[in-house]
Amino acid sequence: MRITRDAHGVPHVVAGSLLELARGQGMATAQDRAWQLEVERRRGEGTCAEIFGPAALEWDRLARRSLLADGARRAYAGLAAEDRAFLDAYAAGANEVLGEATVPELTPLRLQPGRWSGWTPIAVFAVQHLLFGNVGNKLWRHRLAGASARAGADGLVDLFRIEGLPGGSNAVAVGGSRTASGLPMVAGDPHRVLEAPGCYAQVRLTCTDPADSFEVVGLTFPGVPGVQHFGHTGDVAWGVTNAVADAEDLYVEELRREGDAVLCRGPHGWQPVGRRVSRIDVRRGDGTHDTVEVEVVVTDRGPVVLGDPDRAADGLDAGAAISLRTPPFVTGSWGFSAIPALLRARKTADVTAAFEQWVAPVNNLLVADRAGSVEHRVVGRVPVRDGVDQTGRLPRGADGHRWTGWVEDLPVRHGELLVSANDRVDDAWARIGDDFAPAWRRDRITALLEGAGSLTPTQLAAVLADVRQTAGAGLLDQLPDAAAGASDGAQALAADLLAWDRAMRAGSTSAARFAALRSAVTDLLHDALGLAAADGSPHGDLFAPWFDLRGRIRTALPALLERPEVIGVEPAALVRDALERTAAAGDPPLAWGTAHVAVPLTPHQQFGWSAPPGAPDPVPVGGDEECVQATRALGGTGASVHGPVARYVWDLGGASRWVVPLGAHGDGRSPHHHDQQPAWAAGETIPLEEDL
Repeated sequence: MRITRDAHGVPHVVAGSLLELARGQGMATAQDRAWQLEVERRRGEGTCAEIFGPAALEWDRLARRSLLADGARRAYAGLAAEDRAFLDAYAAGANEVLGEATVPELTPLRLQPGRWSGWTPIAVFAVQHLLFGNVGNKLWRHRLAGASARAGADGLVDLFRIEGLPGGSNAVAVGGSRTASGLPMVAGDPHRVLEAPGCYAQVRLTCTDPADSFEVVGLTFPGVPGVQHFGHTGDVAWGVTNAVADAEDLYVEELRREGDAVLCRGPHGWQPVGRRVSRIDVRRGDGTHDTVEVEVVVTDRGPVVLGDPDRAADGLDAGAAISLRTPPFVTGSWGFSAIPALLRARKTADVTAAFEQWVAPVNNLLVADRAGSVEHRVVGRVPVRDGVDQTGRLPRGADGHRWTGWVEDLPVRHGELLVSANDRVDDAWARIGDDFAPAWRRDRITALLEGAGSLTPTQLAAVLADVRQTAGAGLLDQLPDAAAGASDGAQALAADLLAWDRAMRAGSTSAARFAALRSAVTDLLHDALGLAAADGSPHGDLFAPWFDLRGRIRTALPALLERPEVIGVEPAALVRDALERTAAAGDPPLAWGTAHVAVPLTPHQQFGWSAPPGAPDPVPVGGDEECVQATRALGGTGASVHGPVARYVWDLGGASRWVVPLGAHGDGRSPHHHDQQPAWAAGETIPLEEDL
């Protein structure tokens, strides 16, 4: 087994068997991302507060109550022997490196890595997806439904019924009839929180076993073997986007105590449920530790992840006991048996067969092979329920909403140009949910590609970096009427925006003016809608992004402006007031990228510490919330902590490209920590060395 690295430090692991390859990947990951592996292991086990202190306690509580580690152990035990051995080998390789020395010191924290077990990679994967689905969205919609009813604002729940947070992933599969090489390409750019080190690592894996030979390049979660969501084996390539499926449920539980036992009201009366006390060590400022007890309660529906079993509440109260039901909880699996099968894939049918075992998250899979097959299908487990409440309110645990099976006829389509952007592709997608992203990104990508002629990998990559603000059309279209009768300053602002090419380029001052006007409109609607009860998280800081009412209004703005009878104000009058506010506030000639900078967050920053030595400086970036390059701005005008965490073009003709926001190495002192950052920030990609 040997490990080499290319000019950007991307590891290439070569081994004589699948298990040796997994061991080598574990070693390479630990060499490059030791600190990150330790943090991710602790996130999965709920022990971050032991290192980071009270700021990490909220996460640790949720991790313990959500049974992240318990679920990973259960999923590991349910795997076939070969798949368990695959995970064991990866953990063994990581331990070989992590056991040699303390993780490089990042002041002021020092730590000795803990030991990895075969189930640890599953826990690390679960960490990445605990809040990835529709949990936060359902919590907020539940609160919105109550606030709307109190305000007498009928229809608002439906207007806000879109994907929970703005910005999202894109994926494209293009048939050979549309490419310069005559062979298909698969491309995409997953969007997540920008982290340092990045949440995806680039890797190349080669197995030389004559009876089991393969070579794969792709993106992997550090701490998880193989490649999961984005891979290229030479003959077949694939990528995914979040399908935004309704695959999780939250329930307001009715609980009571009898002595040390906790009872839950269900269809057959009060029954005892699982209960234990978990203890979390919390670091104090002087380096000593306190111990905090966390009660873990599990009902028939799932673990109680929020609220207090001792407190009865209507579900709008922060004290409501809320349980979470997920496909991995029900099945005892995440579908990890798909990962070794993906490494061996040779054609589209191999990839889709591997993903038939997939459980969560539910994804849109786009796949193409050298034989010309191009396909888009939904993969994962979507529950069938005995009833769905369209009001947005969470069901009572004892009152139905039971899961009765899985959706069998998941959507599938074929074609020479397939685009997925978290959207409702067609009516077939209604079988999996109803909270899809608007079609802005999908329609923009489709329009660019349909007029592109014979595509090259560089051209396809450039489409993923498009920064035209298409979602803002509904606001900009109000400007002619809004400017009528306005002040000279407001009219000048309107004229500038009407002449603007609507590109959210980092160097554009008009883009910054548009963002300022949109924020003014958002502020006015925030005051007018009377939804103060839906603003702000009742469930702690972890869920705060889902309860940002201004952010919700900004995302739903196109739909809101189309329904004056619901919002209670004429759009032109609303925009006129916003023009006056924005003009009166002054307009320094600053470009969009002056404030709109990418800020990858280190674990230290996420848990309240200062950035460690070597953390990269913020860089100006183009794009915006519903651009193809969906770099979400904090508050709509500020820094971006969410955006494309990779770009890739898998070219089956042999000229693939990729890039990540920072680089291959996790130590800020390494030359490969953020050597890809300039290309990423400019919307570019770098060639894949020695393409398959």
